[in-house]
Amino acid sequence: MSRRSMMLIVLICIAVTSVIAGCMSGRARQIYVLGDAVDTRVDDKAAVGRIELQLERVLVPDYLDTTDILWRAGEHELHASSSGRWGERLSLGIMHALWADLAIRLPQDRIVLARPVEKSARQILVTVDAFDVWPDGRCVLAANWTILDTDRTVVLAAGRGTFLVPSDRGGKPSDGAVVSAMAEALRQLAENIATAAKALEHQNT
Repeated sequence: MSRRSMMLIVLICIAVTSVIAGCMSGRARQIYVLGDAVDTRVDDKAAVGRIELQLERVLVPDYLDTTDILWRAGEHELHASSSGRWGERLSLGIMHALWADLAIRLPQDRIVLARPVEKSARQILVTVDAFDVWPDGRCVLAANWTILDTDRTVVLAAGRGTFLVPSDRGGKPSDGAVVSAMAEALRQLAENIATAAKALEHQNT
């Protein structure tokens, strides 16, 4: 085989490899959300007399507030999924997931996300300090929350907790496993907040 033929074969191989790599890199990633789908229709008559709770946008560390699905590769290293991503920034995803969970746990209250025209709603503030999925699939959520009175100055209840979702499998977690673990940790946080909100409601009756 001549040298020219060899060079032609090498160039063809390089071109084919480039095309395959381009196709793989251009493959659409799966899109995930943390919250379950809920029916947002509200019966205005049934809502009369309810205590409104306004959930503010959740504060998260800057490095987490992205559409990348991240997991810990070590104490100081993060990996981003190449096959999946969030459908919205994580701070919004957490807020929407908490809202959906609280709406189920507090059927007597009306949970709102938009700021009411009149300051008649108690305010829920949530700050996430850490939200990590580790290589073995464990998910750890550290967060604190506060419920303020309608005047936004009086703290009615507050709490802080670390919520752990253990791994049910070994090895690198899949996108679906990461999403499921994070959603479960948020359900635990929502239960914590809902318990405090119910206690406040009983104090007022």
